Amino acid sequence: MAAIDKEITFKVSVDPFEEMDKKKSALMYVKEVGLKAPKRVDYAAKFKPTTSKWDKNKLMAQTRAVFRYDLSLFASQVWQDFVPIQKAKNGQDKLKATNAFLKAVPKLQKNMEKNLKQKLEEFQEDIASGAGDDLGALKSTRKSLSAGHPEAMLKLIGGFFDEFEKSYNKLEKLKKTVQKSSGDQKQEATEAFESEIGTQLPELVKKLVGVNGILKKRLTVISGVPDAMKKNLKKDMSDAAKAEFTTSMAVLAKSASSVDTQITKFGKSAAEVLQKIKRKDIGSSTYNQLVEADSNLGGALGTLEDVMQKVDAKLKKLEQAVKKR
Repeated sequence: MAAIDKEITFKVSVDPFEEMDKKKSALMYVKEVGLKAPKRVDYAAKFKPTTSKWDKNKLMAQTRAVFRYDLSLFASQVWQDFVPIQKAKNGQDKLKATNAFLKAVPKLQKNMEKNLKQKLEEFQEDIASGAGDDLGALKSTRKSLSAGHPEAMLKLIGGFFDEFEKSYNKLEKLKKTVQKSSGDQKQEATEAFESEIGTQLPELVKKLVGVNGILKKRLTVISGVPDAMKKNLKKDMSDAAKAEFTTSMAVLAKSASSVDTQITKFGKSAAEVLQKIKRKDIGSSTYNQLVEADSNLGGALGTLEDVMQKVDAKLKKLEQAVKKR
């Protein structure tokens, strides 16, 4: 279909924090933290609609709607990086967390602005091609589904379990040496056992904190997919696309919720296991507790990956159909 005669141009001015809860952002602006309110970002837009249904006001409104997902994700990521400041137990930890937060925000904003620019370009292409809202929604959703988060999360927990297993096997061997020894040898073996716990435990705790943080951040991105799909239902989409989005977003949300539950259980179980090691409780029940938590989280992630692939396959068929119009 040929484009209509006129080109529609306008500028969209974006507040990077417009999807951030005002009470949360206020906490970041206090003197102790020192975050400066981000400057507005302007995007110049040029559209060549193929139908008369698009006017300047509708295109501006839809552009803002297209931006909302990445702005919401940015707000969520910034808040995740701010939380450690609130949880800091002393001044030194708070200062460390604050410095990390102030360093992270500009990087997150730069990535967010890059994504907004890309989303705007994709939206412009969709309008110029006459594909309508179906293609834009399908492309953006499929891109989010293909980001590979479940697989990365599986590798993450697998890596932590490998490190835990190495430490556990070493401690178990030292404990058996203590049990078989007597006299001065038992004293030496005990000291070696306790020294190794003192070496291994802080490293495992540090790694667990890091793993939990990354797992939650990646899940935040995944959980944003069904939310974005729900917003897409308000667009001028076909009945077929709306029906598929309605079904798929419910399945994705349910699967993501299951992973969220298992991440919490994994973190709790792993923390309990490390406490047992601290108490020198190096036994099969300690080991098996983490095995079970790891297995349950791995199973939930495997299910989520399967769900995401099936949804993507269905959306791919719809996208191919749109391109043939």
